[in-house]
Amino acid sequence: MKRTLLTCVLMMALGVVWAQGPNNSGTYYRSANGLKGRALKTKLSGIIENPRNVGYTGLYEAYKKTDTRPDGYVRDWYSNVTNFRHGIDNKGSYSKEGDMYNREHSVPQSWFSGSGIKSDIVHVLPTDGYVNNRRSNYPFGEVKSATYTSANGYSKLGSCATEGYSGTVFEPNDEIKGDIARIYFYMITRYESTCGSWGHDVFTNTYPGLTRWTLNMMMRWSKQDPVDEREIERNNAVYEVQGNRNPYVDYPGLEEYTWGDKVGVAFSYDNFEGAEIDPSYVHEPVFSHTGGTFVQSVEVTMSTNTAGADIYYTTDGSDATPRATLYTGAITITETTTLKAVAVKGDNMSRQTSATFTIVEEDPTQPVETGDVVFYESFDECDGVGGSGTNWQDASGTFEADNDGWQYSGAFAGNQCARFGSGSKSGIVSTPQITLTSATSTLTFMAAPYNNDGTSLKLEVEGSGVTLSESDLTMTTGQWTPYTITLTGRGTIRLKFTPAKRFFLDEVLIVPNNGPETGIDNVNAHPSTLNAQHYFTLDGRMLPGVPTKKGVYIVNGKKVIVK
Repeated sequence: MKRTLLTCVLMMALGVVWAQGPNNSGTYYRSANGLKGRALKTKLSGIIENPRNVGYTGLYEAYKKTDTRPDGYVRDWYSNVTNFRHGIDNKGSYSKEGDMYNREHSVPQSWFSGSGIKSDIVHVLPTDGYVNNRRSNYPFGEVKSATYTSANGYSKLGSCATEGYSGTVFEPNDEIKGDIARIYFYMITRYESTCGSWGHDVFTNTYPGLTRWTLNMMMRWSKQDPVDEREIERNNAVYEVQGNRNPYVDYPGLEEYTWGDKVGVAFSYDNFEGAEIDPSYVHEPVFSHTGGTFVQSVEVTMSTNTAGADIYYTTDGSDATPRATLYTGAITITETTTLKAVAVKGDNMSRQTSATFTIVEEDPTQPVETGDVVFYESFDECDGVGGSGTNWQDASGTFEADNDGWQYSGAFAGNQCARFGSGSKSGIVSTPQITLTSATSTLTFMAAPYNNDGTSLKLEVEGSGVTLSESDLTMTTGQWTPYTITLTGRGTIRLKFTPAKRFFLDEVLIVPNNGPETGIDNVNAHPSTLNAQHYFTLDGRMLPGVPTKKGVYIVNGKKVIVK
């Protein structure tokens, strides 16, 4: 949520003298002093070349510095209902919003080539994996008719309402539109010599670097959503991580000097006069928490950076207006609530801030009670690329499974998932031997085709005494499909998967429906009581504390799944 600093407002309205550049940037921009327009942009391109690159795998660690919310969770750029934990909830797969986060290229990865761009943390952002997948590689824009919206309407996908483009677009929330615009200004400046090849009716191979409809929209977004302290903090953290800065964050309104009304005005790195602020502009309210899941209750405070403005809010899901409840102090939310608020000063009202707070009785990060587990394969040992986000055309890592005994002709590692089959090898795969002792059991798993290899998937039992509720399945191109199958009968079997050609597989789980007939008891303990117990792996090794990696564990003779 935008929290524009008073100093930023004064800077943009009146101009401020910096002895050594803004935001402790020192003489970083000094060589651009006195330049204008295109020449200024080209000089900035050389200045902001990132001297360090953390690499694609290093982004998750870097996000701890650049994208951590005040409550310690991951800052999610596309959803306001998630509580992702750094380095924990970026594994596995997703079938809905809130399942996991991943690395989102604000300039889609399929548009460009080059490892440096792929891992440039200025534009590679942590986002909900499912929402990111819905964005696919569509350009940013303003949606006229939505075909998909994330929770609370935070992000949207649909037909474009922006003049100059008629295709499908993805619209980020109002509170980050300025951030996105300044990221794109950075991208066409930093990668001035290559951005022209990115195309897609967004980038051009000549100055200014963006097509007219995109540039007009981004200039408008930057004005409507000015630089705030959160954006400044991220820019400083990026400088710490990879050694370069975004000049459009350090100098709010700099885009006017490179493409706008001030292209004929010389840039001054330590005496910069930025863009003027609309005196009628009222900053929207900022919540102390940006939504998410909380145990039993949460206290929420609100503020606005427009001096003298009042805040009005609702808790029944209706839009906030000056006739709503006047905010006078912290409110305590004890049941699931959608909170909406506006700031009002005189006759002017801000944009609305909205967040959903889900209240649960117990901590959702605790182990899930499951009863006994017959078989579980997470493929979390697979450390590769592919099988997440929009990347369904890669998986060349070394295959490693949690369980021995998988049978296949070709197996490869994706992103904590497996891909079976190659151009010359069959994608048919069978599980290790599994012994079913209950009358019925439930099988769940997720699958997706590799690239455009076909969507058919046949499931069969190798062995006798067990039947399937369904065997002829259909996958969906470009996304994970979850399946739930009932296994009827007892015996030792293997499950055989026969895809059209190559496919991804993940999260294979079998649990009994009628209770186990083994020496390990059901899970009867409450999840909160498990936290103080000793955890053991299935091979009997005691862990030093609560496991940080998902999988099957034994606690007091009972099996639990940590997700």
